[in-house]
Amino acid sequence: MSNAKKADPFRTLLKWTIVLLVLFALLATGFVLMDKYQKGERDRLAQRVQDENQQLVEDYNRKLAEQQASLNAGETRTWPEPQAQGWDVLDVSEFPITNVREAHVTRADLLKGGLMLVNRWHEMPADFTLVEGDMASVGVTTNYRVPVENAAVTLQPIAIAPLDKMIADAKAAGLEHYIIRGGYRDAATQVKYWEDETKKYADRYSGDALVEKARERVAFPGTSDYHTGLSASIDVYDKNDIALNNMRFQETPQADWVNEHAWEYGFIFRFPTQGYPDAGTVDKAYKTGINLQMDTYRYVGVPHAAVMKALGLSLEEYIDYLIAHPHLAVYLDGELKYEIYRVAGGNGDADIQVPAGAREFTASTDNMNGLVVAAVY
Repeated sequence: MSNAKKADPFRTLLKWTIVLLVLFALLATGFVLMDKYQKGERDRLAQRVQDENQQLVEDYNRKLAEQQASLNAGETRTWPEPQAQGWDVLDVSEFPITNVREAHVTRADLLKGGLMLVNRWHEMPADFTLVEGDMASVGVTTNYRVPVENAAVTLQPIAIAPLDKMIADAKAAGLEHYIIRGGYRDAATQVKYWEDETKKYADRYSGDALVEKARERVAFPGTSDYHTGLSASIDVYDKNDIALNNMRFQETPQADWVNEHAWEYGFIFRFPTQGYPDAGTVDKAYKTGINLQMDTYRYVGVPHAAVMKALGLSLEEYIDYLIAHPHLAVYLDGELKYEIYRVAGGNGDADIQVPAGAREFTASTDNMNGLVVAAVY
């Protein structure tokens, strides 16, 4: 008869229960610590934005007082002269907005304005539910002039019309077979993507390390630019052309055309990384928080896209630029095309000032306690 002791199944079960409880406690602790860290970062950034906006208000009031004093003294100050050729973005922040008309914009208008920044440091605003119901099927809305992966690909209507025009103009230029593979992404979908990604690494990582590993490929729920309904994933597809289907989008002439002309329709390439979408692209991953080669194009509106194109700025850099230069005059070949200015606010309905000579305007929250107006001449 063997002297070997039989394993006590209850003791084994107890041991594994303790191990699992310890692992669960470690994961819970890591999640709590990460949550506290993220909240701390958000609070720090929110305080920074609040301080910067307060400084902008004070600077604006000071400049307005200085201008009034100059007028009272008979002194006339004018904007700097633009260059005669090409795009020229002038900083006229020393000059307040004058000769204006009043306009009213709602919070919903501002959420749909195009400049709402969402990334790993700036979560979706809680009241975005105001406009989530406005998402529309890209295929259905365009009668499938814009090919889509399926009818469930949706965007904000403000982005669909210019996308339709861009695809039509590309076709007129001899380039077809575009397909939109992704658009608006709701919170539940992002949660599923996140959970699926974390499961891949749960046996090797935990706590902060697991979060950072998952973030290499999937945005934390609430921080994906696709939540805005303003970004589209563009690709090519032709059922009769296997060679085209096997090409990466940025290797195609279709991508070359879009990258050259997208700004004319209000779109920017959302996530520039080193050498992508083209060899001359400067890495912006440190600003966008995304270090993947993603064919994502984001609608921001033509005035903002023109400035970002002219200055080579990502969306994050552009908003930082507006914080530092809150009043811009944008010229093309010496002619004033746009006047762009940023003021504190944008978190609710607002009365804004629009230059009287502008034929139209757009207004948007930047999700950094700023309201940005773009006047079109």
